Amino acid sequence: MRPMPVALAATLHDPTGGLRRDVAWALPRLRALYSAIAVTTSPPTSPRMVEQLRAAGIFAGTPPANTRGPLYRMAVRGALRTAPQAVHYVDFDRALHWLRVAPRELRAVLRLSRRHAALLIGRTEQAHASHHRPLWATELVANRLMADQLEVRGRFDLLVPSFVVTPAAARELLRRSHACGEDLYGEWAAVLPLLAPDPAYVECRGLDWETPDRHRRAIRRAGLAAWRRRQETPTEWALRTALAARIVAGFERARRRMPGTPRLVRLRPRTVR
Repeated sequence: MRPMPVALAATLHDPTGGLRRDVAWALPRLRALYSAIAVTTSPPTSPRMVEQLRAAGIFAGTPPANTRGPLYRMAVRGALRTAPQAVHYVDFDRALHWLRVAPRELRAVLRLSRRHAALLIGRTEQAHASHHRPLWATELVANRLMADQLEVRGRFDLLVPSFVVTPAAARELLRRSHACGEDLYGEWAAVLPLLAPDPAYVECRGLDWETPDRHRRAIRRAGLAAWRRRQETPTEWALRTALAARIVAGFERARRRMPGTPRLVRLRPRTVR
């Protein structure tokens, strides 16, 4: 099968290089899906991982500061330099996981995106609930608060983040994006639904919790359920609660600059099976 005329823009934070084998396995499969791949890495990411990406010809740079805004925008710029017909953004560890657990769904999403100027991709309820409770519960509230301000009824998961947009929409996103830290997630949640007159939204099961992929040995010893419960600490609850507050604050700042109500086209998950 020919690759889709879509460039993958992805970011990676992997200080231990724990995903090097996953990357080696995934690269030929990703090249069969995408016309181009641009991966940017956080400054703490393992030099061996960076070298692996560079040798594969998909390394798109590392920003000088360890902040999300410059890292994410650099990935989108890297994908745009390949002159694609569309840009798909998703975190690289999520892309690796999605490719492993639901490759047909990922390809179907890319096919589906060709019908829409902007396709916003969320998690199914089951995929979202697979994450540890502090993340799931706080994101549930943040998603609802942001959807209410956008006047979108029903479930609307904006915090993967993952989307496929035209090059023109990707450039508009870059023009409107100024956030540096975690508030980027809220900023993009405010801007993305307004990049096209009728953005589409679909939820995917392949976007379930990808973090366990980095801890396979510990999970084999303890079991996934027990390992998952270990993440439910008071410190993690406090961290996730504060993060959700920063996300919503970033969303509200961006909304003041870019108000509007999207005419969301809601697609059923079965569309991509």
